[in-house]
Amino acid sequence: MTSDPQPSQRPRPRFRTRQEPVVTAADPESLFGELPRTPQGVGALWSHQADQLRTYSEKHRDDLDVALELPTGSGKTLVGLLLAEWRRRALSHRVVYACPTKQLARQVLNKAHQQGISVVLLVGSHHEWDRADLARYTRGEAVAVTTYSSIFNFNSHLGDAQTLLFDDAHAAEGYVAEAWALSVERGRDVYTQLFDALGDDVDPQFITRMVAPDNVAADSSEVRLLPVAAVARRVGEVDAVLATLQGNEAWRFRVLRANLASCLFYVARSGFYIRPMIPPTFQHEPYTNPEQRIYLSATLGEAGELERSFGRSPISRVPVPPAWDRTGSGRRFFAFPELATPAVIPVGAGGGETDDVTVHQTTLRQLLDLAQRRLILTPDDRSASAFADDLDVPAEQRYTAKDERGLQPFLTAPTGTLLAANRYDGMDLADESCRMMLMAGLPTASHLQDRFLETKLRAGEVLHERIRTRVIQGAGRCTRGPKDWAVVVVVGEDLLRFLSRGEVRSALPVELQAEVSFGLEVSQTAGENLVLLGESALTQDNVWQEDAEPELAARRRDAVRSPSAHVGELADSAPREIRAWALAWQQDWEAAARAAVEVMENLTGSTLRSYRALWAYLGSAWSALAAADGDSVKVQRSTELLRTAHKASTGTTWLKEVQPLPAARIDVEPADEEAVDRVVALLAGPLRSAAKFSRDAAAMLAGLAQNNATPYEAALVTLGKLLGANSFKPAGQGRADAAWLWEPLWISVEAKSEQDEEGLLSMGYVRQTNTQLASLAADTGMDAPPEGSVSVIVTPRSIVDPDAVPIAASHVHLGSPKLVLDIAHDADRAWKELRGIAPGATGEDWRQAVSEVLWQHRVLPTQVRERLTRDPIRGR
Repeated sequence: MTSDPQPSQRPRPRFRTRQEPVVTAADPESLFGELPRTPQGVGALWSHQADQLRTYSEKHRDDLDVALELPTGSGKTLVGLLLAEWRRRALSHRVVYACPTKQLARQVLNKAHQQGISVVLLVGSHHEWDRADLARYTRGEAVAVTTYSSIFNFNSHLGDAQTLLFDDAHAAEGYVAEAWALSVERGRDVYTQLFDALGDDVDPQFITRMVAPDNVAADSSEVRLLPVAAVARRVGEVDAVLATLQGNEAWRFRVLRANLASCLFYVARSGFYIRPMIPPTFQHEPYTNPEQRIYLSATLGEAGELERSFGRSPISRVPVPPAWDRTGSGRRFFAFPELATPAVIPVGAGGGETDDVTVHQTTLRQLLDLAQRRLILTPDDRSASAFADDLDVPAEQRYTAKDERGLQPFLTAPTGTLLAANRYDGMDLADESCRMMLMAGLPTASHLQDRFLETKLRAGEVLHERIRTRVIQGAGRCTRGPKDWAVVVVVGEDLLRFLSRGEVRSALPVELQAEVSFGLEVSQTAGENLVLLGESALTQDNVWQEDAEPELAARRRDAVRSPSAHVGELADSAPREIRAWALAWQQDWEAAARAAVEVMENLTGSTLRSYRALWAYLGSAWSALAAADGDSVKVQRSTELLRTAHKASTGTTWLKEVQPLPAARIDVEPADEEAVDRVVALLAGPLRSAAKFSRDAAAMLAGLAQNNATPYEAALVTLGKLLGANSFKPAGQGRADAAWLWEPLWISVEAKSEQDEEGLLSMGYVRQTNTQLASLAADTGMDAPPEGSVSVIVTPRSIVDPDAVPIAASHVHLGSPKLVLDIAHDADRAWKELRGIAPGATGEDWRQAVSEVLWQHRVLPTQVRERLTRDPIRGR
């Protein structure tokens, strides 16, 4: 055995240092040639990548905030890594590269290693970080790759960065805003205690609906903004309740505690959601201290969403290279199985009857079964699991995008289904890793603030940019380069209708416009044919190459990308909104109110009227808080702004729910007043008899609970009368089945109660409904129906013929038979309550009581209109 050498005999250690090549402040693209790339690294930059880096170097090197737009598949991560490495080496900066998720951070780490870029991974709890890696970042020897939560963290251990780079910045809204958001779920004591703390500042009937046990009549979609000034007045009581929270919720409460009066309180049956509308990042030093913030995005949008998401303005832009929009990031075949028609089965062929349910479900299953690995992308976990159950996916073949190990288990499995809930970004499933995906449901509201804007405020146009971004990103999960391809199966009436709208498609990249319009047309075939087309697209066979590719190329050449009309105004508004919320967060109520007025006065577009109403209300509420010292001028301004808000919110009820005008009765709307007058007259006259009312109400509920046309239409007329309308069935062909008229508001109802649930609502029905209000106007000798009047098609079908969506008038909506029956039950309950208090009631007090009861049961005309117009065929 050889003994160890004595200390004096051992090789003496040498002091060696690792010298990096000196990088000067030349173009960042020049750095690429110096990197010691591995065999897996990219050998050369694409021209558009070099163009982006050159534009950055020449124009934006010293900007505080700069965003680069590089679509999916265009090499965005490499550009970001080169910028990060250049600033680290040329400027000696400590650089942090932030990603939305740990999974994305690991992907960036791998790509950096492939290019020989010096990076360290710092994710999860800082207690678990490798000390040596942290030291390398601190000394400026490596770029730190981390998650957004490590930056937007009030105990951030990366607060000394000199350059911050945010990847997938288009997905930032949730990750950034949640640092200043608190959710309190229903079913806990704190939920009900918050209502107690707010006392009589919240409608007791609303509270009853929120805390009542679950049942078929419960409306899970109802969401309300609580009165801003009332929350501020009771902030002490609210603080005492929230102070009982434990764990992560307690930490989130501590972040908001000093500024609770500056937060908006949203509430639904699911829980409370508390946050400022725009995150106050201006006071968060780990975000504000760096010399530059760089935002990488697949789509920057044009409505100011990037600025709102980060609470930062201005942000310079390096736009997408012009040629890339027509180059694209791969080929996709969009298949819409819900548009497929039943196959014709010869008489006597056996197998029983084939209905649309079987066709659509079978077509969907057969399409997805064309591939061994497939992705299911949905807005939430529950629907993703439901699809996996419907497709009989075994438990051992289910994988989740939330898995800490990342996508590797799915990618290495011979067969598998990846369930991705709300993961419209950050999954690179390139080439053979996955060529089949199901995209189900429209990615709309991710939290109660979005739901309020969409369903109550009716300001969907404010969210459209975000929705379009999610759809664009989601559709590109399986196509990560120009030569990649995949089949995208689309289901869900909301997503189908969204993509059917011409103005939506025209705002998409031209490649996506061509693919979606092609898919909508060719999917209207027999289900078995659609499966064969999907197989052709998946294998890229001669049929696809000879038929589909030339057609798609022609559509792409002809397509023109046109932004929505309102995006410029919204983009101009973003800096003003950010300033207003910064002032409100600091509780400088007077300055915040003036800033809100500036926002309101510059929102002049007709499509933004509801958003203008919200800002007028915020100005009113902040003026009221500024007037706490009794300043009469501020009080008067608050009242005037509230009147402005009510005027701009015509057609919705959210503001009457939040803050009615001072000393005003609930029935301030002329249509509501007219309805109250009619209900009072009916209670004193034709329906004074308890027996007659019981017969009429019973026949109405029975008629609306079945699908035979004749009794259903008669029941609609009775319902209109109980709602206080001049209710009748117009005579003639192609006329509405029921017309509910109040002098300032008309509602026409077209009933298709005998239809099956499956199948398309035809273009003929939509075209017919388009004209029904005009026909009523002609009957009365008027040029047009009253402004704000609507038409509703009551049908169990939720899928509209894509060709019918663009031609639908803006006043035409879909309503389900269940929704109409719910309104009828509410009207019946309201009338029974009124009959109980009617004996001996007279005068104005009686009229006011009728108004309040109808309001509480949500059956005043303006409330009924709001309930019936949640689903516009063309969208908002």
